[in-house]
Amino acid sequence: MKVRLIIYSALKNFIDGYQDNGGLNKEISEPKTIEQFLRETIKHEKAMDAISMVLVNEEVIPFQQLKRILKDGDTIKIYPPMGGG
Repeated sequence: MKVRLIIYSALKNFIDGYQDNGGLNKEISEPKTIEQFLRETIKHEKAMDAISMVLVNEEVIPFQQLKRILKDGDTIKIYPPMGGG
């Protein structure tokens, strides 16, 4: 099954094979939750703390639903905490 990951923060620097112009297309052999996929793919121990918003196929996923199983063709987008004033 193929999953695409796009990250809009410096976390992309902790992903092997991540490309700025296309993200990461990854083949996974067994079903994984969104959280499992992110923890295994982003090689930073505090990665989950640096995520403000997760979208799967343009749908905002609340953090309590990160246990949802990914499907073939899913695109995950990750956004960092944002500030402003």
